[in-house]
Amino acid sequence: MRFERLPVLSDNYAWLLIDPESSLCAVVDPSDAKPVIERVRKAGLTLRWILATHHHFDHVGGVEELCEAFDRVEVLCSDTDRKRVPRATYGLADGERVQVAGAEGVALLVPGHTRGSMAYYL
Repeated sequence: MRFERLPVLSDNYAWLLIDPESSLCAVVDPSDAKPVIERVRKAGLTLRWILATHHHFDHVGGVEELCEAFDRVEVLCSDTDRKRVPRATYGLADGERVQVAGAEGVALLVPGHTRGSMAYYL
């Protein structure tokens, strides 16, 4: 798996998680869709997953637009945030296994910043 940092908004980052073998990718916390769309298309990648760490707009503001721009995108977040993250397709429990962009890992509930904050260990 390859990781790419994408600057978004004035002082945030989204992260692309790329499987070089399949060209499938995931994005973590896409607050702005435009930089993600540009990078994914320029690199010839296929966006399949969005991982939200929490529901605040500066982390999920680009989700709707990304789901419109790409087909069959799964939006993953904590089960606690499922009703607050746009287009959430699956709410994850603490310790639940995840498989994205050719990697397997675990979702970890880490309440603090928000009660539904989630970390992903891949």
